[in-house]
Amino acid sequence: MSTSRTIPQVLMASPAPSDLLRLALTPRFLVRAGLALLLIGAFIMLGRWQWERTQDVLAAERASLAQVIAVDGLNPVGQAITSETVGRAVTAVGTYQPQLQRIVEHRGLGEQPGVWIVTPLALDDGSLIAVMRGWLPSAESAGVQAPTGKVQVTGVLQTDESFYKGAPTSGEFISAISQQSLNWGAKARAGFIVLESQDPAADPAPIPVLVQTQGADVAFPLQNFFYAFQWWIFGLFVAGVYLRWLWLDAQLLTDEQLSTPAEPAERSVD
Repeated sequence: MSTSRTIPQVLMASPAPSDLLRLALTPRFLVRAGLALLLIGAFIMLGRWQWERTQDVLAAERASLAQVIAVDGLNPVGQAITSETVGRAVTAVGTYQPQLQRIVEHRGLGEQPGVWIVTPLALDDGSLIAVMRGWLPSAESAGVQAPTGKVQVTGVLQTDESFYKGAPTSGEFISAISQQSLNWGAKARAGFIVLESQDPAADPAPIPVLVQTQGADVAFPLQNFFYAFQWWIFGLFVAGVYLRWLWLDAQLLTDEQLSTPAEPAERSVD
């Protein structure tokens, strides 16, 4: 007499697509799907709001940097210019000091050689700020003489030129714009203003040299940027949890069906 034993086996059958669809249409999974869609929709809207917030922060920072600011509030006496202030649009009110004017040699405009005219502007507090008034063909050209009286200048703040360090200077003529070559003493502010406009305007006057302002060079707000993607990732996570939940339940149903023994067929008794 032989005894046969059935060894139970763990069945891990993959559910068929039809099983997944049938389970997804049951009331409990329809409710879960509705909740998942609500959460995903909310996360998408939150991510979009954070993305728009990122663009708003960028626009506000660019507008702030493009706004003209008084140089005496941005460039204190005795302090070096920081990277955040280089390229800022600035304004200053004062009187030119022609006796301290400097001529920067070997500066071209396009293909034409010439010079730059740098004149100190005395502010109300007695400090000096260098104003690069523009380009002329030579130091004898009309317009080299600075206007008299109080003027308001607007331009772009630049840091000292770092090349030609230690180059000899001969009083009025210099090779680069720096505190050392200008030699105006402790009352001079660091850097110089590249003139864009002046009120009242001078005629004749040097030709303005165009430089780019700092308006577009702002730090990207990474925090808001990552917040936007964080919400979208949450939405993907909810979708993944729902699909995983559906798959596991369908797999359990499939395994239960496979593990249920089939009823033996009835024998006909002769």
